[in-house]
Amino acid sequence: MYGVSASVQPRVELFRLLGDEDRLRLLALCAEEELTVGELAALLGQSQPQITKKTQTLRDAGLMLGRRDGTRTLMRTAPSDDTVLAVALDEGRALSARDGSLSRVAAVVAQREDAARHYFATPPVAATAPVDAGELAALLPIVVPLLPGRALAVDLGCGEGALLPLLSPLYQRVIAIDRSPARLARCAAMIAARGLPNVRLREGELDDPALAQEVAAKQGADLVVMARLLHHAARPSDAVAAAARLLRPGGYLATVDYLPHDDESMREQGDVWLGFEARKLQSFVAAAHLQCVANTPLPPPRVAHQPGDETSLPLQLVMARRADESSIFPKRN
Repeated sequence: MYGVSASVQPRVELFRLLGDEDRLRLLALCAEEELTVGELAALLGQSQPQITKKTQTLRDAGLMLGRRDGTRTLMRTAPSDDTVLAVALDEGRALSARDGSLSRVAAVVAQREDAARHYFATPPVAATAPVDAGELAALLPIVVPLLPGRALAVDLGCGEGALLPLLSPLYQRVIAIDRSPARLARCAAMIAARGLPNVRLREGELDDPALAQEVAAKQGADLVVMARLLHHAARPSDAVAAAARLLRPGGYLATVDYLPHDDESMREQGDVWLGFEARKLQSFVAAAHLQCVANTPLPPPRVAHQPGDETSLPLQLVMARRADESSIFPKRN
């Protein structure tokens, strides 16, 4: 999480800091989105050393907070009810709107996924073994019979379909979605070889309106699975919210992702985030209006950690439930 910030300095020093237009822009941009030094440099057209110096001044004054993710630091404007800071943020937003940096924030954040898109769009040089979805594969046959419905399961970011042979016999219908044509092609071959007639593949994004319409037509999903997906998402909270919208009343979301780690080599495989603290995942679930019913680390890997080997990184499982009254879907009879 964010580091402990220094106390806000005396008012004279505060006024001095807020008299600089670039600092006002930085505060406004980081109030809009948690951003890295490199992203801020791209938005303002300045060098990273310049941005580092300016953000460090704001952090020292307690106006900006920093959070580590591997070797990079993400900045967020510190919350405050100070009327002077509120006016400063308004001015920073006006300055950023005029120079266009504010409108470019969404595009800069979306670029976080560029490496992942390239990695998953490129077919491997040689055939690879199916990717194991982690301990969730072992837990599904145990957990699913305890859940109230078995009509529809949705596998978001299904990849090569490691979970589909488990979901197919447990649910009447399974929808599997991924944005990588290369992965879906191998997934389709696996489905044909194993004879899984109730699995439907879709190419697209998590928030694909066509997917939402298809799921809504089936009165929502009983289970939505996201296995090792969130660390590839530019905005993980948006991905959880998109998954939550697919659930029926009383439906469950099962998310498996990494605990915090420091293996920077995973960035080469398109990882945007180097794991999540448990309370961070819980905050995503709460923001999506889901009730977290379990958040637990999964058993440690059976092999020693090797850099770049995703199967050896520590994992956690989050199970969350959508309350009946918070769903857009009607109750099933």
